[in-house]
Amino acid sequence: MKIGFPRALYYFDYYPFWAGFFYNLDIELVTSEPTHRGIMESGLKMAHDETCLPVKLLAGHINSLKDVDYIFLPRMVSVEEKTYLCPKFLGIPESVSAAVDGDIPVITVTINWREGQNQVLKALEAFGLKLGKGKAMIRNAFQEALKWQTMYGELRRSGEDFEESLDLCEKSFTILPRETSLKLAKTNQYKVCENREPRPGIALVGHAYLVNERYANLDLVNKLRANVDLKLIEETETKAVENSLKGLRKKMFWSQAKKILGAGYSYVDDETVDGVIYLSCFGCGMDSVSQDMLARRARKAHKPYMVITLDEHSGEAGLVTRIEAFVDMIVRRIENESNLSAYGKCLDNN
Repeated sequence: MKIGFPRALYYFDYYPFWAGFFYNLDIELVTSEPTHRGIMESGLKMAHDETCLPVKLLAGHINSLKDVDYIFLPRMVSVEEKTYLCPKFLGIPESVSAAVDGDIPVITVTINWREGQNQVLKALEAFGLKLGKGKAMIRNAFQEALKWQTMYGELRRSGEDFEESLDLCEKSFTILPRETSLKLAKTNQYKVCENREPRPGIALVGHAYLVNERYANLDLVNKLRANVDLKLIEETETKAVENSLKGLRKKMFWSQAKKILGAGYSYVDDETVDGVIYLSCFGCGMDSVSQDMLARRARKAHKPYMVITLDEHSGEAGLVTRIEAFVDMIVRRIENESNLSAYGKCLDNN
């Protein structure tokens, strides 16, 4: 049995869980190829005009999946207590139905951690039984999937990039011992950081399906890493996120917005971070709230802050110009700010 999994949207956050689940069910999970122009153009034709760029890319990836028995489109409602995921996650099976080849059936399962782990397991058991698997095998696959996801989180927090984290995560459960993979991650991180002159520290915050989508964001992460010491929200500890949000009047109920805003607040207060960039996409309702809240916090702390908004019309030349101008401004601030006199103070005795 081959099940197709689109390389978009929830792929960048939760693929390790599903990879571990299907691997332990002895089912082959086939992912679509990395995004290219053909996939984007296909998604633009298939998805509704009102949807955001990540959903359009998802439609393109679904349409590119061929020679599989099923296409898997999970309905991700919640991944933690008292929160929800973005509404587009809740309606995925219906909102991108036009992109599905009529000859390939779609299978789905509802994942809602608000109702607790037992309810999630029950949903997966019912799903696995339809695929012809036994309950004991499904329960074991669920526990292993949680380990894969936890391992992936540890690798990202250790500083490993997205693709390498997925590779090491898969090897740790299929080839290498878990401790070996973590040791390799720390070794790779050390090699990247050694013998490097001090550079400005920049934090990039935003949804994982934008930050890690190289084609859609015009390879923004590597462009930044060529000139700055880059920090991503995946490297932020959960406690740091929670502590940064304690001052809010009410808790945020969107999981992704909470993670982005909490990490952003912690970066604003971090002295090693010289500037913050918020990567958003046109038409994102959650970002319209969280990026404004982060902007106010950055202005209050006098921390350089910039918003980059992506859509299918984004051009590389304009992006490069904005990044260079932002980094140059930060470098000049670091080098010259202490040499400028305070307003109203005369330093010339003559």
